[in-house]
Amino acid sequence: MSSLKFIGVLVCALCFLTGCWDRKELEQMSYAVAIGLDLPEGIDIEKTQSMDVTFQFSNPKLNIKGASGEEDDPNMNVVTLTAPDFVTAKNTANSFVTRQISFSHAKVIIVSEQLAKTELFYRFVASALKEREVRRETSIIVVNGKASEFIKKNKPELNIRSHKYYQFIIDRSVETGLVPESPINRLLAITDGDADLFLAIYGGITKKKNGEKFNEEDQYLAGDVPKQGGNPVQLTGAAVFKEGRMIGKLTGEETRCALLLDNTSKVEDMYVSYQDPLNEKFKIAARLKKKTATEVKVKLRKGPPLINVLLPLEFEVLSAPSMQNYADDWKKQKILKESLETQIKENMDALIMKTQEEFKSEPFYWSLYVRPLFSSTKEYEKWDWVNKNYPFAEIHVDVNVEIVGFGKQMKESEMQKVRD
Repeated sequence: MSSLKFIGVLVCALCFLTGCWDRKELEQMSYAVAIGLDLPEGIDIEKTQSMDVTFQFSNPKLNIKGASGEEDDPNMNVVTLTAPDFVTAKNTANSFVTRQISFSHAKVIIVSEQLAKTELFYRFVASALKEREVRRETSIIVVNGKASEFIKKNKPELNIRSHKYYQFIIDRSVETGLVPESPINRLLAITDGDADLFLAIYGGITKKKNGEKFNEEDQYLAGDVPKQGGNPVQLTGAAVFKEGRMIGKLTGEETRCALLLDNTSKVEDMYVSYQDPLNEKFKIAARLKKKTATEVKVKLRKGPPLINVLLPLEFEVLSAPSMQNYADDWKKQKILKESLETQIKENMDALIMKTQEEFKSEPFYWSLYVRPLFSSTKEYEKWDWVNKNYPFAEIHVDVNVEIVGFGKQMKESEMQKVRD
């Protein structure tokens, strides 16, 4: 009897054991590392659900000496087709793509600005998460032209494999603060929360050339950075979304300001330049980082709330072409500190005014500090942070700059002696 029970347990256990019946060899798979979404031409999307879907495939090969990871012609790994959505487009594409298409390694979803400004964008992206291969950490990039053109013109330097390229450029751009983190999961959390603005990475193709109007190092949108040579694709700035639809854009400088005011974002390596207060002909280059979290205090009162913000920053001087000796002169350091605080505050105030007057909401996730002030969700929703309060709130921003260093060389050269 005991042996029969043992056999019965073994038979039952077999039902829970997994096998490899659905296993696919690497050579049988075609991994889409980038998915592009565009509005189709000549089709009324109000009557017919459709979009132009572009897939960029990574073509991994065995690690054989002399074998490259991508085809010689990168456009051979890019296909575009029209389909109701990009999930079902997988099977449609297999009418001419020989391998089984997988989204499991997709790093980015690239969306045209034209599509992002319609309500269809959120419907397509949010519902696509039912497909288990679409990962919530996949980043969203909004481009100022067609997504298909952005993908085809993207030519990474040094023959970097496409899946590595998207990972590296997004990670590095986020570290510098020139673009925000924009995974699908953050889009869903902010949009469903119905209180804040979502910032997506903004991309473009180089339009300007050297010699045209020059701005500060971060006062550009993608495509406007003056450059020659290299990859024509640029990532700078942010696309602003409200209730799942794009409503505006932020430059690289405005994006950095927004990230500094948002405690849910991390900026690790921000290089900036500011006007030298002792010589207006020159600018001071420095490394800027947050010392501690931004302090946000919201005070409820009759009418719109009062919001006090304290932004603590560390400032390391890396270059002072004016040759002012700030390191040894405390009076000059005080002047520099006050000037930096004034310049940064002006940038913050300008951004906040833009969010109140143009966007009617904020991308700083400040609703997190408002919600605990109410006893229930229903009471908070009735108070209406977005429509009735934030656009009219009284906001005061104080910037506290601590100068923590002057680079490896403390003492500046004496220009008079150099001229002599």
